[in-house]
This record gives sequence, C-alpha cells and structure tokens, in this order.
Amino acid sequence: MVAGRDLEMLRNALFLSGAPEDAFQTFAAKTPVVTLSSGEPLFNQDDPATAFYFVLEGWVAVFREGPDGSRTAIHLVGPGESFAEAVLAREARYPASAEAATDLRVARIDTTRFRDLILQSPELALSIIGAVFAKLRRLVGRIEQDQEWSPQRRVAAFLHRICGDKNGICRFELPVEQRYIAARLSMTPATFSRALADLAAVGVEARRRKIVVSDVSRLARFVNHDEH
Repeated sequence: MVAGRDLEMLRNALFLSGAPEDAFQTFAAKTPVVTLSSGEPLFNQDDPATAFYFVLEGWVAVFREGPDGSRTAIHLVGPGESFAEAVLAREARYPASAEAATDLRVARIDTTRFRDLILQSPELALSIIGAVFAKLRRLVGRIEQDQEWSPQRRVAAFLHRICGDKNGICRFELPVEQRYIAARLSMTPATFSRALADLAAVGVEARRRKIVVSDVSRLARFVNHDEH
C-alpha cells in the first residue's frame, strides 16, 4: 500500500487535489503499489479497463499494437505523472498497451473505488476535470514546442529534466530505448539521435545510452534559449 514518500507524491497528484485529507488517507491506505521489472506488461490494448495509474518510480512505455504484431510508440510516462484516467468511463477498454520501460513502481487506482470516492467527495470530480485540463495545457505546450523548438532544444529539455536542478556535471543512462523518448518528443528515432549528437556543442556527451552533461546550468541556458 502507498506509504512514506510515495504517499506524499500521490497527495500531490492533480486528480486527488480535491480530496479531503481523511478521505485521501483512507483511499491511499487501500491503494496497492505494483512493482514490475523492465519489459513486464501493465495492461494490454483492448483489455477491460479496471484501473488507471500513477508513476512513483521508473518509466512506462505506452504503445499501439498493429494486426501484424508491430508496435507504434505513443508516449513515455515518468515519475509523478498519471495516465489512463479516461478509463473512469464505465465499460471502457484500454486504447493502447503499457509496459514497464524500466524497473517500475506505480500506484494502481481502481476505477470502481475511485468512482465511489467521487460520490463521497464530489469535489473530486472537479479535480479530475482540472487534471484533464492541465494535461490539455501540457499537450498544447508540447505542440507549440514541436512547432517552435528545434529538435536539439527538445532533447536538451528532456535531459535537463533527468538531471534536475543539480549544478555541475551530471551522468546517467537514458531510462528507456530512444524510440520511446523520440515518441514523447514527437520526432523520429533518427532525428533524436542526430539532435543528441548535436548537443555536444553545449557539453553533452552521448555514448549509446550513457549520457554525460558537463555543465547542467549551461544545458539549462540552452533550453531557455539564452545560449545559441
């Protein structure tokens, strides 16, 4: 069940912002945490939708499956983000599949229990609407970035998110395959690879999935368009 730092993360989820504290605590105490290894499925396309999810740790790959078994990457979901809330509609089915892109921990929000919570705390319905509008705003922001930002700047922003606000050097491995990151950034894998290589000009060294950012503040300036 959700506890400790996970509880704090879940409390900050937009879809729960309208829940009174006592109702939230009761709900969280009965909300399971699902742990998966990289590559394990979370749900499959067209399965009956019984839950939506909040990412506590790791990354989730969302993809559509073609009749021939091919996969089309749709989205990449990271820590502090929720997904599949649309399944709150009764008798819904998942429109895509999701699997752990890395080792993963998610809070599993049962749709029936969440609808019951809404009946107890109607203001939660407004929270859901607010969460949907927030996602729409982020989507509009991403569309604007896709139109106005270069691929290099979009990739830099993704790398900066992983590094966070730390100063100086930052070393890490890309959390997932490049095709999923490319899908999140609305570009092809080939464009992502070229943009990543171009960021050598601002101190980013990439060797396969291993990334070294020599100066996080310099990368931030590039993202904010203060360095060209």
